Amino acid sequence: MGSLQEFKDTMAKDLYGQTAENAKATGLCIQCKKPALERCYSELGRKEYKISGICEVCFDEIMGG
Repeated sequence: MGSLQEFKDTMAKDLYGQTAENAKATGLCIQCKKPALERCYSELGRKEYKISGICEVCFDEIMGG
């Protein structure tokens, strides 16, 4: 059985066409493909991007905000 990271990478590739690490390496949001840090308006948003590769705007949309 694969590792949790392998599972997360497979899911991200299936959903977004790339891994969170790939998105962070380019500075783009894994979901909207726009410059991520420009779309993070708080320290928590920047921390979330470092974890998931998702900008704060997209994260808020996912969470219903």
